[in-house]
Amino acid sequence: MIDAPPNLGLAMDAGLDYGHHRKNEAPATSGVLVPVEAEYSSADAYAMLDSQIRTVSLDYEVDIDRLGLVVNEFDKRKGYVATRSLDNWQSLGTPPVVSVVPDLKDQREAVHVKQPLLMYAPTSIQAQRMREIRGSVRSSV
Repeated sequence: MIDAPPNLGLAMDAGLDYGHHRKNEAPATSGVLVPVEAEYSSADAYAMLDSQIRTVSLDYEVDIDRLGLVVNEFDKRKGYVATRSLDNWQSLGTPPVVSVVPDLKDQREAVHVKQPLLMYAPTSIQAQRMREIRGSVRSSV
């Protein structure tokens, strides 16, 4: 999983190509797991990324599996936009939403002190969700 700022350039092409499905590889062993947010601009960015995935697949003649979506920084207190957006992500069906990571202070604090979340707050809900995501990808292999 590569979590990076939205970028539709060569760096993203390289990351997508790296994650392509290889011959004789079990389904869902390689692919993309896409972090999204519960907001409308994230849906627009996802549509552009989805188009780029199709283009890279055609240009490089590779298959890129969509392993799932991770809804990051979710907070239902943000109201209708957040909850409706989460509903929309979940209603896609494919790729599935594999996790919803809540917007809590631990993640922001870890960034502030420049430490990985799993080191800064290893027992936090967010760290637990990261482990669940890893487990869901591993179990689909």
